[in-house]
Amino acid sequence: MAARLGLGHAATRLLLHMALESWDDTDNPGNQPPRRYFASRESSAIALGYMAPDNGSESAHHSVKRAIAELVASGAIERVSAGHRGHNAEFNLLVDSTKPGGHRRYETNVIPMLRHGGLGAGEWPP
Repeated sequence: MAARLGLGHAATRLLLHMALESWDDTDNPGNQPPRRYFASRESSAIALGYMAPDNGSESAHHSVKRAIAELVASGAIERVSAGHRGHNAEFNLLVDSTKPGGHRRYETNVIPMLRHGGLGAGEWPP
């Protein structure tokens, strides 16, 4: 999805982090809204490579803001609520969270191997 939307590296990393931290539609024992991300800016900054204590820095927050703006502009996520003191911002991920089915994208041609009695590999006809 990130490649289709032409996302940059930071936005791609943050989208992946958001997807991993959000509940799926079907596997949701917490009964939370599916595909809802509500972690802190510091957690999002860690996803972008800022380790503690730098994940709380102004630079980290600016990087998170830029990545979120790119994700919103691309249509990958939408803001549900803005963050304010004591409450994290919330976002809906606009991606399908179901596992892909058993359908293969590319068909494979099956070549049957015929058995020829007791012939060895060197004795098979060309």
